[in-house]
Amino acid sequence: MDFLESHLRAPLTDARVAEDLSGRRGDDDRAAARGLALFLVAVTALRLAYLASGVLDLSPDEAHYWEWSRRLDLSYYSKGPLVAYLIYALTATLGTSAFAIRVGAVLLSLLGAWVTYRLGREAFGNPRPGVLAVLGLQLTPIFWAGSVLMTIDPPFLVSWVVALLLFYRGAVGGSRGAWLLGGVAVGLGLLAKFSMLFVVPGLALYLWCAPAARRWLRHPALYVSTSLALAVFAPVVVWNARQGWVSAQHVASQGRGDGLTWRYLVEFVASQIGVLTPLVAGILVWGAWYGLREGFGRQREPYRFLMAFATPILLFHVLVASQGKVQANWAAAAYPPLALVTAGALLERRERLRSAGRRAQTGLLVAAAVLAFAVSAAGHATDHLGVPTWIDPTTRLKGWGELGSVVSTVRQGMPVPDQTFLLSDRYQITSELAFYVAGRPPAYNLNLGRRLNQYDLWEGPNSRMGWDAIYVREGVGELDSRVARAFERTDGPLVVEIRRGGRVVRTFGVYRGYGFRGVPGPSAPLKY
Repeated sequence: MDFLESHLRAPLTDARVAEDLSGRRGDDDRAAARGLALFLVAVTALRLAYLASGVLDLSPDEAHYWEWSRRLDLSYYSKGPLVAYLIYALTATLGTSAFAIRVGAVLLSLLGAWVTYRLGREAFGNPRPGVLAVLGLQLTPIFWAGSVLMTIDPPFLVSWVVALLLFYRGAVGGSRGAWLLGGVAVGLGLLAKFSMLFVVPGLALYLWCAPAARRWLRHPALYVSTSLALAVFAPVVVWNARQGWVSAQHVASQGRGDGLTWRYLVEFVASQIGVLTPLVAGILVWGAWYGLREGFGRQREPYRFLMAFATPILLFHVLVASQGKVQANWAAAAYPPLALVTAGALLERRERLRSAGRRAQTGLLVAAAVLAFAVSAAGHATDHLGVPTWIDPTTRLKGWGELGSVVSTVRQGMPVPDQTFLLSDRYQITSELAFYVAGRPPAYNLNLGRRLNQYDLWEGPNSRMGWDAIYVREGVGELDSRVARAFERTDGPLVVEIRRGGRVVRTFGVYRGYGFRGVPGPSAPLKY
């Protein structure tokens, strides 16, 4: 208001107006950047403090990737090696702990948020869309969880938004060097998660819809970029060729169903509403409609570029969900470009609204942010809130330390503790035992008919003939006859109940096995 009033009182030349407007815009840009930086510093501090409190144990996937980091390789059964390399670097530097492993997720989330902001600033020529998009995404449950859990998603999403920024600079901005760096980013993303391949239909859709950008199809930069991506990814290809293309067979089996059904599609839509929260999800749906209209209908940038990368991801997962299970996080890569589209659309619409409309829009955005943050915060207090186990997303992160402590005590009571290994029929339990049992003894995963996992490609329990073992299964029941026959004798189970808030959230059966005699390989065809 002061700015406008000062210029109403004293007439200025056109040059003076342009100069002052430019200066004010620069001040606004710097203020927006500082505000975002302060927000990111604050949430990063909160996340680090939460991790330091040790409230949640490692998730099964985190523990499994830590197991990978103890056996560095060119690739692994279901994913590329980047997450294992990062965990190895973190634990080698900070020591082996859940905090050290998860610091990587916090730092990667910070980097990804800043790159998303930069993409929005460059694409719209204004910092506000990037600031609004980052604020919204960082508060949602899916991105909050991704900022504290060190799975494959944090390094993948960072590689994804870096690639989008670089390809925008290349395809729209005309930078040949950006194309080359973008190829490296794609290669690194593939080392984290094969979903990085969505960059291919994204670029294809953009080049098809943007005639002026098709000149890059005749330029060497595009093909050098592709070559660099393949070169970075080459170790994964070499590893898979040696292993009978197990990763390709595993990926091909994902989402495979029994035919068209509404069940999985409804579950997928519900899961997206849950991980985004209803208001954020609804706003993004509106943003998608606006982006499709402006980007593909009216050929406007940057809507066309951003929607070209968001649309194939969403369509693909809707199609897969029409006949098979889709995990809630699989479509996460669509949300950074879609959030930028939505932020730009909201700010454009705001310019056309009267004061009452602007207040209503502000109220909606504040409500969406408060709800998203409240749901994310509630995820840290589900025990106190009495959230049922079947919908509590943190249930799988609870009790592993307690189980490890019990198994450690049992192992110390075995005749020869140093010749007692750990055994389970699920890779999740095996991985958690490997991390949380004192001394970290050898841990193996029996294949009793499950699909393959990385443990099947490593040394198996038959290398421990004559040793004793502790076998752990989830739930309590009769010991599988194949497990019983693998030992001279067994006893148990010792029942371990994991309680939170006065409720039993998980139950494990712990068995002692004496004189391991080995187990035969799976008789049924392998499941990928």
